[in-house]
Amino acid sequence: MAYGEDETQNSLAMVEDHVGRKILDTATAIISREGYENLTIRKVAKESGCSNSAIYQRFGDKNALSEAVAALQAKPFLAIMDETYSKEADLSTNVDRITKRLLEKLYSFEPEAIYMQMRYRGRMGMDESPFILRVEGYLRDAMERGETTIADARETAFFLSTSFWGFAQMVRANADTDLEKAQRMLEAQNRVIYNGIGLGKGNDALWNMLRERGVDVDKALARMKGNKDAYRNFLTEFFADPDFEALGAAIRSGNARAAFEYAHGLKGMAANLGLDEVRTRLSVLVEILRPGGIDGAGEAYDDVMRACRIITVLL
Repeated sequence: MAYGEDETQNSLAMVEDHVGRKILDTATAIISREGYENLTIRKVAKESGCSNSAIYQRFGDKNALSEAVAALQAKPFLAIMDETYSKEADLSTNVDRITKRLLEKLYSFEPEAIYMQMRYRGRMGMDESPFILRVEGYLRDAMERGETTIADARETAFFLSTSFWGFAQMVRANADTDLEKAQRMLEAQNRVIYNGIGLGKGNDALWNMLRERGVDVDKALARMKGNKDAYRNFLTEFFADPDFEALGAAIRSGNARAAFEYAHGLKGMAANLGLDEVRTRLSVLVEILRPGGIDGAGEAYDDVMRACRIITVLL
């Protein structure tokens, strides 16, 4: 068992000890409420009702206690990685799925707890961190499948791991960044990383991710005789079409007739490009506008733009 997993098991064993559990719960509450710097053995003793000696006997000092808290909180993240990873899926699909689930979990954590996780991981060497070793395994599987060629799988795993945790701390520290926005930003960061490790548009990573997001890639490519570069260019041009902005402006000004024309035209283009989710939402907007009314059009337009952003972050 790798270092870090031993610590997690020790913390779990401590949970079975009634006094140890009370100490851990109290320390967790103090860290979340006041931050690591304000954690003291005396404060834990006072709030838990346990003696100083009981705390020192089990944990030794403040640092050991805080690391026991972090190790216990790390357990779900290791479980998510193990449950989500699939050897049958390509590397980009696995990274997308795992980081998305990890980010969702982290949105249930206070920012201070995320900082504690970074401290906990940071003191582990690359050769002993269970998190980095797992990512290294993902990379080696990808190398065996011929998806990527990298010089050092462990160093690359370290880079991937620290990139994600740095991103997580940043978005959780910003109260204005909700989970939906953070997920879009994470997808953009992942795309940059894929290009950096050789998972760019020269392979099928992009097309697989588009398929996962409801794009009928194969039907659209068939129309273009398999020309992926042309298809990607058409997608980029479609999402940059000024008719999207004109559609929004028409809705805001109450011009249902003009808005209908813009929405109807964009709907046809979305259908030709296999953008089924975007087309579906444009269809809803078209039917709202067809009778000449405007009620509900603003909300439907927002749905269209959300569907667009899910795709544009990948291009």
